[in-house]
Amino acid sequence: MRKTILYILWGMLILTVFPACDRKTDENGDLDGMWQLTEWRNRATNQVVKTKQDSIYYCVQLNLIKFQRGSRASHYLSYFTHTPEELTIGKTVFWPDDDVRPLGDLAPYGVAPDGRFHIDALTGSHMQLSTAENVLVFRKY
Repeated sequence: MRKTILYILWGMLILTVFPACDRKTDENGDLDGMWQLTEWRNRATNQVVKTKQDSIYYCVQLNLIKFQRGSRASHYLSYFTHTPEELTIGKTVFWPDDDVRPLGDLAPYGVAPDGRFHIDALTGSHMQLSTAENVLVFRKY
């Protein structure tokens, strides 16, 4: 009898735990995941502005994108929308303060003032975004 009760309890535990672990990271296809900037090039001059040594990261999950430099605890969180051709950054919050910030605060991460990127290339391991002024190349890690 005791063994039967244990089996029932384990069964109930499994049924309640596994739905809570349902992955919701695949909503954006190849865009989802952790991205490291490897090269930021100015379109007009063709000069490299930043490289992977500048430690700029984009982390994409659900409808949020996190902009982070290095291993700092502070970062920006933004809502975004995307199509196969375009990524648009929306409302942005600076964490840990939770203050809403203008898109201009994201300029050090390569974000244009209007928050729009053209998606030049996107695969499971490579992404290239462009604005009127810059081309940003990322690797997924």
